[in-house]
Amino acid sequence: MTKSKKSNFSKHISWKEAFGSATAKKLDIDNTPTEEALSNMKILADELFEPLREKVGEPILVTSFYRSLELNNNLSGAAATSQHIDGCAIDLDATSISNCELFYIIKNELDFDKLIWELGDDNNPAWIHVSYVKGNNRKLVYQAKRKAGKGYSTYTHFGLDIDYDA
Repeated sequence: MTKSKKSNFSKHISWKEAFGSATAKKLDIDNTPTEEALSNMKILADELFEPLREKVGEPILVTSFYRSLELNNNLSGAAATSQHIDGCAIDLDATSISNCELFYIIKNELDFDKLIWELGDDNNPAWIHVSYVKGNNRKLVYQAKRKAGKGYSTYTHFGLDIDYDA
């Protein structure tokens, strides 16, 4: 993986956003993607993130993109089968519009595999998780909520009260 100090991973995603992790740095975990994960990340950036960024017309924060298996295993609440490990998922936080508005732009106007309204409340998610898989996007939409008194989330089909283990 080669990068120059002046280039970005994609037009609007910095190298730090793509691969940086305070947890990886603290625990001295190598968060270098495999060639396959890197290829998946490029596809996600080109097919989902950059079109989204163009639609919004303002910066969108990337709060998590690639995670090595070791890093993922050291994150509280991270799913063992997280698509971040394969470079197919990205977590986003809007800067100029609400996360709710960003969520609905993705849901209604873009192709995606899985879209999750992450925590927050019924009016606005705390952040948005979205994945993109080359060739076979399922358009799955979920809402993550904290279980009362528990440190983990349950996932329900968006707009329904049916629990689903995502």
